[in-house]
Amino acid sequence: MNIDFTFAPWGMAFAALMLVIGNGVWMNHLARNRAWMGWLLWSSSATLILIVGAAIEQQMGNGSGIWAGLTNVNKENHWIVITLYALISIPGAASVLFRQPVIWTRLAVLTTAIIVLIPLGRQLQDPNDSRLLLSLGITATTAALIWLWSKLLDCEPEHARKTVPLEEMSQ
Repeated sequence: MNIDFTFAPWGMAFAALMLVIGNGVWMNHLARNRAWMGWLLWSSSATLILIVGAAIEQQMGNGSGIWAGLTNVNKENHWIVITLYALISIPGAASVLFRQPVIWTRLAVLTTAIIVLIPLGRQLQDPNDSRLLLSLGITATTAALIWLWSKLLDCEPEHARKTVPLEEMSQ
């Protein structure tokens, strides 16, 4: 089997982009205060990721238009991109939906970035280059973007009391 590793850095950068956007749509005050807004942002960003992925694929392939890429590409590729996007978005979504503090959300997303992106170059199994430095660079850039996004846009969750404390019940 003859595999062309020419475009591997683009795929690695696209995976990092999916991680930043997929978790970023959850790490903001809109999604923190209204879960339905997080789902709406995530759904619209999934559509955007699908279009960007098709555009990249077409640009690197035969150079035809984006619409041709969305309609003529193997449907399994669309399913793979959306599934990977959903999986890579889980840390941000779960932290927000379970009302975790900002520090725990940031830790979950940054840990995922480190675990997924550092070994990514090695997993391509290019016999000529392990792409470890590229993986480290993409990981550092992604971690910096996630941290900056979280610092600028995220807020602590509102805790709605679901039970009445014992002191109030006795009164």
